[in-house]
Amino acid sequence: MHSKTNKALSLFSSGDLAGALKIFKTFRIGLTADERRILQIAQESLTGKESFYQSLQLNTEAIKQEAIQIIKQKYSL
Repeated sequence: MHSKTNKALSLFSSGDLAGALKIFKTFRIGLTADERRILQIAQESLTGKESFYQSLQLNTEAIKQEAIQIIKQKYSL
Protein backbone atom coordinates (compact mmCIF):
# COMPACT_ATOMS: atom_id res chain seq x y z
CA MET A 1 0.00 0.00 0.00
CA HIS A 2 1.31 3.44 -0.90
CA SER A 3 1.46 6.17 1.70
CA LYS A 4 -0.05 9.61 1.15
CA THR A 5 3.47 11.02 1.04
CA ASN A 6 4.56 8.60 -1.68
CA LYS A 7 1.41 9.30 -3.70
CA ALA A 8 1.90 13.08 -3.38
CA LEU A 9 5.59 12.86 -4.31
CA SER A 10 4.72 10.68 -7.31
CA LEU A 11 2.17 13.24 -8.51
CA PHE A 12 4.67 16.05 -7.95
CA SER A 13 7.39 14.22 -9.87
CA SER A 14 5.05 13.53 -12.78
CA GLY A 15 4.16 17.22 -13.05
CA ASP A 16 0.69 17.10 -11.47
CA LEU A 17 1.25 19.99 -9.09
CA ALA A 18 -2.45 20.52 -8.34
CA GLY A 19 -2.90 16.84 -7.45
CA ALA A 20 0.21 16.81 -5.28
CA LEU A 21 -0.78 20.00 -3.47
CA LYS A 22 -4.25 18.59 -2.81
CA ILE A 23 -2.56 15.93 -0.69
CA PHE A 24 0.30 18.00 0.74
CA LYS A 25 -2.03 20.74 2.03
CA THR A 26 -3.64 18.20 4.39
CA PHE A 27 -0.35 17.31 6.11
CA ARG A 28 0.01 18.56 9.67
CA ILE A 29 3.33 17.11 10.81
CA GLY A 30 6.47 18.80 9.53
CA LEU A 31 4.75 21.89 8.14
CA THR A 32 4.12 25.20 9.83
CA ALA A 33 0.72 26.87 9.65
CA ASP A 34 2.13 29.39 7.18
CA GLU A 35 3.51 26.63 4.95
CA ARG A 36 0.17 24.81 4.97
CA ARG A 37 -1.58 28.05 4.03
CA ILE A 38 0.81 28.60 1.11
CA LEU A 39 0.18 25.06 -0.12
CA GLN A 40 -3.58 25.59 0.19
CA ILE A 41 -3.57 28.89 -1.70
CA ALA A 42 -1.35 27.43 -4.43
CA GLN A 43 -3.60 24.39 -4.84
CA GLU A 44 -6.77 26.47 -4.94
CA SER A 45 -5.16 28.86 -7.44
CA LEU A 46 -4.41 25.93 -9.72
CA THR A 47 -7.98 24.63 -9.51
CA GLY A 48 -10.00 27.70 -10.45
CA LYS A 49 -9.86 30.15 -7.56
CA GLU A 50 -6.86 32.17 -8.71
CA SER A 51 -8.92 35.29 -9.47
CA PHE A 52 -10.26 35.29 -5.90
CA TYR A 53 -6.77 35.33 -4.41
CA GLN A 54 -5.64 37.93 -6.93
CA SER A 55 -8.58 40.10 -5.86
CA LEU A 56 -7.10 39.93 -2.36
CA GLN A 57 -3.89 41.41 -3.80
CA LEU A 58 -1.96 38.13 -3.45
CA ASN A 59 0.69 37.28 -6.01
CA THR A 60 -0.49 33.78 -6.90
CA GLU A 61 2.44 33.06 -9.22
CA ALA A 62 4.90 33.76 -6.39
CA ILE A 63 2.84 31.65 -4.00
CA LYS A 64 2.85 28.71 -6.43
CA GLN A 65 6.62 28.96 -6.76
CA GLU A 66 6.96 29.15 -2.97
CA ALA A 67 4.80 26.02 -2.62
CA ILE A 68 7.11 24.19 -5.03
CA GLN A 69 10.12 25.29 -2.99
CA ILE A 70 8.50 24.13 0.26
CA ILE A 71 7.93 20.66 -1.19
CA LYS A 72 11.43 20.46 -2.62
CA GLN A 73 12.96 21.58 0.67
CA LYS A 74 10.89 19.33 2.93
CA TYR A 75 11.34 16.23 0.80
CA SER A 76 14.90 16.83 -0.45
CA LEU A 77 13.98 16.97 -4.13
